[in-house]
Amino acid sequence: MRIAVLADLHANLPALEAVLDDAIALGCDTIWCVGDVVGRGPHPGEVIDELQRMDLPTVQGNWDDAVGLRREHPGVTWPNHEAEAAGQASLEWTIEHTSEEQRSWLRQLPTTARIEVEERSVLLFHGSPMRQSEYLWNDRPSRIFARVSSDQGDDLLCFGNTHEAFHRVVGKSHFVAAGSVGCGSEDDPRARYAVIDMAGSELMVNFRSVAYDYLAVQADMRAAGLEPSLLRTPPSQHVAAEADAEHLVEA
Repeated sequence: MRIAVLADLHANLPALEAVLDDAIALGCDTIWCVGDVVGRGPHPGEVIDELQRMDLPTVQGNWDDAVGLRREHPGVTWPNHEAEAAGQASLEWTIEHTSEEQRSWLRQLPTTARIEVEERSVLLFHGSPMRQSEYLWNDRPSRIFARVSSDQGDDLLCFGNTHEAFHRVVGKSHFVAAGSVGCGSEDDPRARYAVIDMAGSELMVNFRSVAYDYLAVQADMRAAGLEPSLLRTPPSQHVAAEADAEHLVEA
């Protein structure tokens, strides 16, 4: 069985469409979304509509929660005050440019989802199983992943939020951070996602980088009055993220 895992779409419709086309071309049997459908980008309503149309299993990210509930903050650790101000403006803009029906869909997304696949237990979440806004960075000590594995007991755990793409095995649990569909980097604007192949006892993970017309998306950002760098600014490994790490161990 071949599974595509999408994370951090961030209201970037061309990136989502490119990834969906790539996943279909690869013959993926199913597609999962691990949150942050909206926020940052210029196409929140269109991305929500596409996920609803495809009826993909989707869990709620911190941006989805913030937009759905009209919160004052999106629960992001920003690298500087300028990025934080741009992010706050994006939150307010996104709330105003989604319908009540779309925000209701975001509110009703589950924070976690457990799926049985090929006799494996799979857990989908955004930041951590406890909170959407926590960060499971790749460089966190193994004890943090081991604690999550012990608490949850799943064979495969798929998540996002950090915008990192990595596969880490701790004990019997495979942790897959799926990268970001909507947010690239200064050096590489491509959309990233994970592809998981299950065959008997084998589990293989690959990461895909897919080109799309990011210049057109930047133009859409400017037309909406949004800061284009929002789609190139990753979350920050700030001291707050260290506090999250300790919370994961102590919870």
